[in-house]
Amino acid sequence: MSVRGLHVACSVSLCLAAASRVACGQETGSARWRIVGAWLALGPNASFLTRMGSRHHDVYVLGVRVERPLARSGGVELYHTVDAVPLAVSTATPLEYDERSCHSRPAPSDTIVPLCARQVARMGSVYGFGLSPAGLELRYVPHYRGVQVVAGAAVGALFFTRPMPDPLASRAFEVRYRFQHISNADLGRVNPGVNAHMLRVGLAVR
Repeated sequence: MSVRGLHVACSVSLCLAAASRVACGQETGSARWRIVGAWLALGPNASFLTRMGSRHHDVYVLGVRVERPLARSGGVELYHTVDAVPLAVSTATPLEYDERSCHSRPAPSDTIVPLCARQVARMGSVYGFGLSPAGLELRYVPHYRGVQVVAGAAVGALFFTRPMPDPLASRAFEVRYRFQHISNADLGRVNPGVNAHMLRVGLAVR
Protein backbone atom coordinates (compact mmCIF):
# COMPACT_ATOMS: atom_id res chain seq x y z
CA MET A 1 0.00 0.00 0.00
CA SER A 2 1.38 3.37 -0.98
CA VAL A 3 0.96 6.11 1.63
CA ARG A 4 2.38 9.46 0.50
CA GLY A 5 5.07 7.73 -1.50
CA LEU A 6 5.84 5.17 1.19
CA HIS A 7 5.36 1.43 1.03
CA VAL A 8 4.68 -0.77 4.02
CA ALA A 9 5.80 -4.24 4.93
CA CYS A 10 5.12 -6.33 8.00
CA SER A 11 7.99 -6.93 10.35
CA VAL A 12 8.33 -9.94 12.63
CA SER A 13 11.47 -10.48 14.63
CA LEU A 14 12.61 -13.21 16.97
CA CYS A 15 15.43 -12.98 19.45
CA LEU A 16 17.34 -15.57 21.44
CA ALA A 17 20.52 -14.53 23.16
CA ALA A 18 22.76 -14.91 26.15
CA ALA A 19 24.31 -11.67 27.28
CA SER A 20 26.21 -10.14 30.11
CA ARG A 21 23.96 -8.08 32.31
CA VAL A 22 25.53 -4.63 32.50
CA ALA A 23 22.45 -2.37 32.61
CA CYS A 24 20.98 -1.04 35.81
CA GLY A 25 17.68 0.70 36.38
CA GLN A 26 14.52 0.76 38.42
CA GLU A 27 13.01 -2.22 40.14
CA THR A 28 11.21 -4.79 37.98
CA GLY A 29 8.09 -4.48 40.10
CA SER A 30 7.45 -1.00 38.73
CA ALA A 31 5.31 -0.84 35.57
CA ARG A 32 6.86 2.38 34.30
CA TRP A 33 8.41 2.62 30.85
CA ARG A 34 12.14 3.10 30.57
CA ILE A 35 14.55 3.62 27.68
CA VAL A 36 16.81 0.59 27.37
CA GLY A 37 19.10 1.87 24.61
CA ALA A 38 19.86 1.65 20.89
CA TRP A 39 20.61 -1.44 18.82
CA LEU A 40 21.86 -2.33 15.34
CA ALA A 41 20.85 -5.50 13.49
CA LEU A 42 22.82 -6.79 10.49
CA GLY A 43 21.67 -9.32 7.89
CA PRO A 44 24.58 -9.93 5.49
CA ASN A 45 23.97 -11.84 2.25
CA ALA A 46 20.29 -12.46 3.04
CA SER A 47 18.33 -14.23 0.29
CA PHE A 48 14.98 -13.08 -1.11
CA LEU A 49 12.80 -14.00 -4.08
CA THR A 50 11.90 -11.70 -7.00
CA ARG A 51 10.37 -12.29 -10.43
CA MET A 52 13.97 -12.72 -11.68
CA GLY A 53 14.63 -15.54 -9.23
CA SER A 54 16.56 -15.68 -5.97
CA ARG A 55 18.79 -12.75 -5.08
CA HIS A 56 21.01 -11.78 -2.15
CA HIS A 57 21.27 -8.47 -0.36
CA ASP A 58 22.40 -6.93 2.93
CA VAL A 59 19.89 -5.64 5.48
CA TYR A 60 20.70 -3.10 8.20
CA VAL A 61 18.21 -2.00 10.86
CA LEU A 62 18.85 0.67 13.50
CA GLY A 63 16.47 0.81 16.46
CA VAL A 64 15.76 2.38 19.84
CA ARG A 65 13.99 0.31 22.51
CA VAL A 66 11.78 1.14 25.47
CA GLU A 67 10.34 -1.45 27.83
CA ARG A 68 8.20 -1.99 30.89
CA PRO A 69 8.07 -5.00 33.22
CA LEU A 70 4.98 -7.20 33.17
CA ALA A 71 5.73 -10.06 35.55
CA ARG A 72 8.48 -11.58 37.62
CA SER A 73 8.81 -14.98 39.25
CA GLY A 74 12.09 -15.98 40.81
CA GLY A 75 14.80 -15.47 38.22
CA VAL A 76 12.36 -15.18 35.28
CA GLU A 77 11.22 -11.75 34.11
CA LEU A 78 8.71 -10.81 31.38
CA TYR A 79 8.83 -7.43 29.62
CA HIS A 80 6.70 -5.57 27.08
CA THR A 81 9.02 -3.96 24.52
CA VAL A 82 8.53 -1.25 21.88
CA ASP A 83 11.15 -0.66 19.18
CA ALA A 84 11.30 2.51 17.08
CA VAL A 85 13.25 2.02 13.85
CA PRO A 86 14.50 5.37 12.50
CA LEU A 87 16.49 3.71 9.70
CA ALA A 88 16.26 0.45 7.74
CA VAL A 89 18.43 -0.19 4.66
CA SER A 90 18.20 -2.95 2.07
CA THR A 91 21.07 -3.06 -0.41
CA ALA A 92 21.15 -4.67 -3.89
CA THR A 93 17.35 -4.45 -4.16
CA PRO A 94 15.55 -4.30 -7.55
CA LEU A 95 14.41 -0.70 -8.13
CA GLU A 96 12.80 -1.19 -11.54
CA TYR A 97 12.87 -3.51 -14.56
CA ASP A 98 13.95 -2.51 -18.08
CA GLU A 99 12.83 -4.31 -21.24
CA ARG A 100 15.76 -5.21 -23.50
CA SER A 101 16.06 -7.20 -26.67
CA CYS A 102 17.50 -10.68 -26.47
CA HIS A 103 19.58 -10.06 -29.63
CA SER A 104 23.07 -8.73 -29.04
CA ARG A 105 23.30 -7.01 -32.44
CA PRO A 106 20.77 -5.65 -34.98
CA ALA A 107 19.62 -8.12 -37.62
CA PRO A 108 19.80 -7.31 -41.37
CA SER A 109 16.78 -5.46 -42.68
CA ASP A 110 15.75 -8.33 -45.00
CA THR A 111 15.85 -10.94 -42.19
CA ILE A 112 12.78 -12.00 -40.23
CA VAL A 113 13.70 -12.15 -36.57
CA PRO A 114 11.25 -13.47 -33.93
CA LEU A 115 10.31 -10.98 -31.24
CA CYS A 116 12.28 -11.53 -28.08
CA ALA A 117 12.62 -9.35 -24.98
CA ARG A 118 14.02 -9.86 -21.52
CA GLN A 119 13.75 -7.99 -18.25
CA VAL A 120 16.86 -6.51 -16.69
CA ALA A 121 16.69 -5.34 -13.09
CA ARG A 122 18.24 -2.05 -12.02
CA MET A 123 19.57 -2.58 -8.52
CA GLY A 124 20.09 -0.13 -5.66
CA SER A 125 19.52 0.54 -1.97
CA VAL A 126 16.07 1.10 -0.46
CA TYR A 127 15.58 3.05 2.77
CA GLY A 128 12.80 2.97 5.33
CA PHE A 129 11.71 3.38 8.93
CA GLY A 130 9.25 1.63 11.19
CA LEU A 131 7.80 0.72 14.55
CA SER A 132 7.37 -2.56 16.46
CA PRO A 133 4.87 -1.79 19.23
CA ALA A 134 3.99 -5.39 20.16
CA GLY A 135 7.01 -7.10 21.64
CA LEU A 136 7.54 -9.57 24.46
CA GLU A 137 10.87 -10.48 26.00
CA LEU A 138 11.47 -13.26 28.51
CA ARG A 139 14.65 -13.11 30.59
CA TYR A 140 16.19 -15.65 32.88
CA VAL A 141 18.60 -14.20 35.41
CA PRO A 142 20.69 -16.74 37.37
CA HIS A 143 21.31 -16.17 41.05
CA TYR A 144 24.85 -14.96 40.51
CA ARG A 145 23.52 -12.34 38.01
CA GLY A 146 26.58 -12.45 35.80
CA VAL A 147 24.78 -13.66 32.66
CA GLN A 148 21.15 -13.53 31.55
CA VAL A 149 19.38 -15.60 28.87
CA VAL A 150 16.94 -13.62 26.70
CA ALA A 151 14.21 -14.86 24.32
CA GLY A 152 11.80 -12.47 22.64
CA ALA A 153 9.52 -11.73 19.69
CA ALA A 154 8.15 -8.52 18.21
CA VAL A 155 5.61 -7.58 15.53
CA GLY A 156 5.49 -4.27 13.69
CA ALA A 157 5.73 -2.54 10.31
CA LEU A 158 8.47 -1.04 8.15
CA PHE A 159 7.74 1.78 5.69
CA PHE A 160 9.98 1.96 2.61
CA THR A 161 10.45 4.65 -0.02
CA ARG A 162 10.03 2.00 -2.76
CA PRO A 163 8.08 -1.28 -3.05
CA MET A 164 9.87 -4.17 -1.34
CA PRO A 165 11.22 -6.63 -2.32
CA ASP A 166 9.86 -6.43 -5.90
CA PRO A 167 9.10 -3.05 -7.55
CA LEU A 168 6.13 -4.45 -9.50
CA ALA A 169 4.42 -6.07 -6.52
CA SER A 170 1.38 -4.27 -5.11
CA ARG A 171 0.31 -4.24 -1.48
CA ALA A 172 -2.79 -2.99 0.21
CA PHE A 173 -4.26 -2.90 3.67
CA GLU A 174 -7.54 -4.79 3.96
CA VAL A 175 -10.28 -4.02 6.47
CA ARG A 176 -13.30 -6.29 6.15
CA TYR A 177 -16.43 -7.16 8.09
CA ARG A 178 -17.15 -10.87 8.42
CA PHE A 179 -20.21 -12.66 9.74
CA GLN A 180 -19.55 -16.26 10.76
CA HIS A 181 -22.18 -18.88 11.65
CA ILE A 182 -21.24 -22.32 13.01
CA SER A 183 -23.83 -25.09 13.45
CA ASN A 184 -24.55 -28.68 12.45
CA ALA A 185 -26.72 -27.63 9.46
CA ASP A 186 -29.84 -28.96 11.22
CA LEU A 187 -28.64 -32.55 10.82
CA GLY A 188 -29.25 -33.50 14.45
CA ARG A 189 -32.16 -33.45 16.85
CA VAL A 190 -30.76 -30.25 18.34
CA ASN A 191 -29.17 -27.54 16.23
CA PRO A 192 -27.09 -25.27 18.45
CA GLY A 193 -25.39 -22.42 16.64
CA VAL A 194 -22.78 -19.73 17.17
CA ASN A 195 -22.96 -16.38 15.41
CA ALA A 196 -19.94 -14.06 15.37
CA HIS A 197 -19.50 -10.54 14.01
CA MET A 198 -15.82 -10.20 13.15
CA LEU A 199 -13.49 -7.44 11.99
CA ARG A 200 -10.72 -8.63 9.71
CA VAL A 201 -7.55 -6.57 9.20
CA GLY A 202 -4.69 -7.72 7.00
CA LEU A 203 -2.00 -6.89 4.45
CA ALA A 204 -2.58 -8.19 0.93
CA VAL A 205 0.24 -8.81 -1.58
CA ARG A 206 -0.76 -9.08 -5.23
